Amino acid sequence: MTAAPHSKPKGGGAVMAQKRPRVSDGTPWQKFELFPTPPWATRAFVEHVLPLVEGNAPALLTAREPFAGLGHMSEVLREYFGDVVASDIFDYGADPSIKIFDFLADDCPACDWVISNPPFEPAAKMLARALSRARRGVAFLLRLPWLESQGRYEGVFATQQRPTLIAPFVERVAMCEGGWDPAGSTATAYAWFVWRLDGDGAVEHRFGPGMFPALLIPPGRKEALTRDSDKKLATRCAPGWVPPSTLKKSGKNQIDFAETWS
Repeated sequence: MTAAPHSKPKGGGAVMAQKRPRVSDGTPWQKFELFPTPPWATRAFVEHVLPLVEGNAPALLTAREPFAGLGHMSEVLREYFGDVVASDIFDYGADPSIKIFDFLADDCPACDWVISNPPFEPAAKMLARALSRARRGVAFLLRLPWLESQGRYEGVFATQQRPTLIAPFVERVAMCEGGWDPAGSTATAYAWFVWRLDGDGAVEHRFGPGMFPALLIPPGRKEALTRDSDKKLATRCAPGWVPPSTLKKSGKNQIDFAETWS
């Protein structure tokens, strides 16, 4: 995922705690929030969450990933959906199929689903845009604390834009700035927030404002849904990135992460 340039993130303590400001000595990619999604977390959405709100097979549907970053999520979506358009505001050079595109500023054609791991703080603004471009639904992978704050309650959760369903992970989804570390760990909780649209483009709800059902994504998904093909995605990273699980005390030595998969 990535976002527009920002000067000082607000209310992002947990995210900021995972950032290492000098990991690439201030190269341009650090102006964006780049926290690649572990592939298994996207498969967990498609296999455990999507069937609860989507009757059609994904192979018959189109999807858009507007904050694709290095392609960790869009590559997995292509395993299931009939057509996937991946885009990002910044060119990380990892995947030529990712279009350079400002999701908020540029026009884009409608699709069945918008599925992404968007920047945390402006996610509500991203949601409004996504709902306007999706025909069937929107799914955002966000830190569970996105449920908090008076602003989001009044702007999202107490309105017609409240989710149809949320699906927190029972096990931790380890993300870090700059790349995906399969051996990484985290204390941060994540959940899929899902908005299912009816035929008129309105979000479907089963309960009143501030209320929505929750599905706990069961443990063991990382082991069950990680595939050998993910090895290639594990080598996609920002310049100068060091996998946290391989850091030495000096914090200065880069280890070729591809070798840890051999």
